[in-house]
Amino acid sequence: MKSFAPRRELSQNFLTDRGIADRIVASAELRPGDHVFEIGPGKGVLTERLATSTCDRVLAVDLDERAIAFLAAQPWNKSPRCEARYGDVLRIHVEQEFPSCPRVNRVVIGNIPYSITSELIFWAFEQHRTVDRVVMMMQREVAKRCVAVPRTKEYGILTVATWFYAEAKVLFHVQPGSFFPRPDVTSSVIRFRLRERPAADVDPVSFMKFVRAAFSQRRKILRNSLQQWLVNNRIVLDDDGAALVTCDISKARAEELLPHQLVELYSELRARVQS
Repeated sequence: MKSFAPRRELSQNFLTDRGIADRIVASAELRPGDHVFEIGPGKGVLTERLATSTCDRVLAVDLDERAIAFLAAQPWNKSPRCEARYGDVLRIHVEQEFPSCPRVNRVVIGNIPYSITSELIFWAFEQHRTVDRVVMMMQREVAKRCVAVPRTKEYGILTVATWFYAEAKVLFHVQPGSFFPRPDVTSSVIRFRLRERPAADVDPVSFMKFVRAAFSQRRKILRNSLQQWLVNNRIVLDDDGAALVTCDISKARAEELLPHQLVELYSELRARVQS
């Protein structure tokens, strides 16, 4: 198949810089025995590097059938250890694709579509029990939110979720000229080392609902931003209940608390559920 043009509706910005592709693959720290799941291979600049790496298997999944046909026609893509398949990544469980592979050898990598960056990050976090590490290229601003610190505009829901599920590090930045078409933003490569067990022993779904509520109106004090969450969870505070052990929620804002303090606050409030 001949080359194909990027589609705006698929948020396609194809990586063209082979040097950057080499750096991304090196960031995954691949070794013999690893099975790699690639998100959105596009024209295969990353896929080709993965196919010649030390890993045992590469599965590249793309929602664009043209990409699958294009990769199938490439001379380097003849090994049975490398497969390109049509599919929706958000509907896939990596463990089911590599059932006989130990967790430590399951790796996710990708230059991800920027229009669904948050969805893909949370999809990766959902794989934490069965995937060891994830290397993604995304908008620089989103990467900054993953590793932000309190009292900054970047600090928020994504920061807390990242801490909860992974140890994250921004490795390097990539300029628009490394893509076709050129995106309007600088990109960053970030590596997540997923925690097999989350950073705190709380229910992940319930805790993240609390975090979203806490940051829903980030300029408001917690007692106000959490008002509906408190009602929904049948939590009643005494007249002086704004002053809790963790913090005074009549004065503090979510952006002022470290992730572990948010866990402590969540646990303290949950202990006040009315029967």
